[in-house]
Amino acid sequence: MVRSMTGFGRGVTTTTNFQLTIELRSVNHRFLEVHSRFPKDWMEAEMLAKKTISRALSRGKVDVSIHFKELTQSVPTIEVNMDLVQAYEKARQQVAKIAPLPTQWDMAELHALDHVFIQQQEEVALTQVNEAVLTALQEALANLLTMRQAEGELLANVLMEQKQQLQQQIALIEQQSDLAVSKYRERLQERLSMLSSDDYVDERAVVEVAIFADRVDISEELDRLHSHIHQFETTLQSTEAIGRKLDFIMQEMHREINTIGSKNQSTVVSVAVVQAKTILEKMREQVQNVE
Repeated sequence: MVRSMTGFGRGVTTTTNFQLTIELRSVNHRFLEVHSRFPKDWMEAEMLAKKTISRALSRGKVDVSIHFKELTQSVPTIEVNMDLVQAYEKARQQVAKIAPLPTQWDMAELHALDHVFIQQQEEVALTQVNEAVLTALQEALANLLTMRQAEGELLANVLMEQKQQLQQQIALIEQQSDLAVSKYRERLQERLSMLSSDDYVDERAVVEVAIFADRVDISEELDRLHSHIHQFETTLQSTEAIGRKLDFIMQEMHREINTIGSKNQSTVVSVAVVQAKTILEKMREQVQNVE
């Protein structure tokens, strides 16, 4: 099963106090790389999220964003730092000995004093946060995987079409390679017959044709190409992450085509080799998107 590395997924969970939304965006990457933007107090939840993602995905750069929305506005608790108020009062009395001051405080004065009033907001329990993160993350991952799988099916179809085009060029190369030796023999015999007797022509031609046939023989390269194509087809049916393996197969195919091109003695084969390289390059670009 082919799965793309490109996708998007969103998950939402709602509690009595807040609504949590997690969004996952993934793009191509050689390895799995997870970037997250969690509140600084949610370190444990962030670690749980990264572990969950690493169990579900093998490759890709994944961006995790989180949106937190409070549903209930709790009334804050206000505490008064009485020790600090008393310290301010002593200082005020000392100042009042040399400067006229009102005998009573007003609220404006008290509010102006630093750290006298301490406002405490009720915090969301971390266990509740962890549970909400995992719930929303599971939904986001499911949506992300669905999209990556759908993209992967399209990639598989494109790769199979390109594979068939490649096989057509290989078939043409095979056909021409069988004719190359016989054509060379005919040309060689014609040239030699103009220079010497028939016995010498036959003996010399046999030697030269044998040397030529060995030099341009591409049977091993073609056998390996057919083997790589079979591995390619088998790998596409695998349920595991196959992107790296497919990329390696593409490299091996390209190496065999290059070798065939270096041994080639035919204009028709030269064109087929160029076409095969072009198709392989397109296939490799598609493979870069596979997980």
